[in-house]
Amino acid sequence: MTSIPIMKRPRPRPTPPPTPPLSTTKPRSQTHHTKKSKPTTIKWVPLNLTQSELSLPLTFPTGQTFRWKQTGPLQYTGVVHSHLVSLNHLQNGDVSYCLHHTTTSETSARSALLDFLNAGISLSEIWEVFSASDPRFAELACHLGGARVLRQDPLECLIQFLCSSNNNIKRITKMVDFVSSLGNYLGTVEGLQFYQFPSLEQLAMVSEAQLREAGFGYRAKYVVGTVNALQSKPGGGAEWLASLRNLDLQEVIDALSTLPGVGPKVAACIALFSLDQHHAIPVDTHVWQIATRYLLPELAGVRLTPKLCSRVAEAFVSKYGKYAGWAQTLLFIAELPSQKALLPSHFWSTKEKKSTKTKNGEMCIVYILHDAFSVICFCENSPLCSQPPPETTSHHQERPTAWLSAQICNHRGHAVKHGPRWFWFVLSSDFRWLFVVQISTAAATTRRASRRGSLLRSVTTEATP
Repeated sequence: MTSIPIMKRPRPRPTPPPTPPLSTTKPRSQTHHTKKSKPTTIKWVPLNLTQSELSLPLTFPTGQTFRWKQTGPLQYTGVVHSHLVSLNHLQNGDVSYCLHHTTTSETSARSALLDFLNAGISLSEIWEVFSASDPRFAELACHLGGARVLRQDPLECLIQFLCSSNNNIKRITKMVDFVSSLGNYLGTVEGLQFYQFPSLEQLAMVSEAQLREAGFGYRAKYVVGTVNALQSKPGGGAEWLASLRNLDLQEVIDALSTLPGVGPKVAACIALFSLDQHHAIPVDTHVWQIATRYLLPELAGVRLTPKLCSRVAEAFVSKYGKYAGWAQTLLFIAELPSQKALLPSHFWSTKEKKSTKTKNGEMCIVYILHDAFSVICFCENSPLCSQPPPETTSHHQERPTAWLSAQICNHRGHAVKHGPRWFWFVLSSDFRWLFVVQISTAAATTRRASRRGSLLRSVTTEATP
């Protein structure tokens, strides 16, 4: 039998992968010839408001509202009704806006924004009247132009100021952000989420326990109680709040004071910032100090009482007229440490200058600078004081705290060795006061008044034994 040779089947070659289609993108070395796609541009529209009529940094971060966020160097973003809007200063100072989201039309969004900004009131005209009756106001207005009073939604304003009672700005903002998140989501700008403020029905779905878990503390029962009280109003709480715009100021204060957690000061804030009561004066310890310094000096050192609150409000109205609340707002802003940098140094004063001798006979000069909000103490021969403070130099445009803050930027909260001596820098958590103490030569003690939140009453220095 003839053997048949066995033929080995050749191994099939692996099928090469399909050739990918040619890329339409040119090599990197040639990309400079291609036209790059343009990023999405934001449409900024002029609002026909100059910086003298509206200064964003002097209006939004000054305690009127806690829902607007800074999203750029001169840009603030917030929600007006259902419109997500950013405001910005152009190079010439004029204000422009960008509409990120709206549930209606751009025309209605612009109209709502102008209403929110109280654009129908000429700031320059009323400030001209204030300046004629108050030379100090006239000088402040030159440096703090554009500090405008907003016209907020009454419900939104009410809930915000319920959160503000005996509270600090950081915590107020956190609480207001929690309440805002109960509303409808509108969008994200610069990594920050924005929501339409919740309706009464949405607010009613949150329990007191949930608010307490969110850090509201005793204010939780006031928020829940106020929401329930508003829901029981004839025609609905939102309509009832809006109707207060047609009443006299005292009637508005009395009506708001029937709501849980609303006292005279909170009621005055709501009346001024949302209910067209332009002569409402929210009186607290800070406004009291402004009043006793410039309007009622005979009451300096007297304890503030409800009766004196009325007297302070009357003094402001007598001085500034039907827009007294707008004048009080500027005077309040002028006392904020964050805004003092815009003012000349003569708006600050040196309260005391003490000299104490050390064991070695060296002199330790201690300056105590103060304003309505802060007391600042530092030693002249500390490392911060290698140059004299601004009052003793020709730099009249620089305030002492700005100069001091610039010197201390790298030493805050630390002991710094300077030559053979040690220094300790103590800055309060709210940035309201600062000590610079040369430990080897001087000791400083502070005493606060018994009432929580009151100002630093006295600073004493003595030589270390």
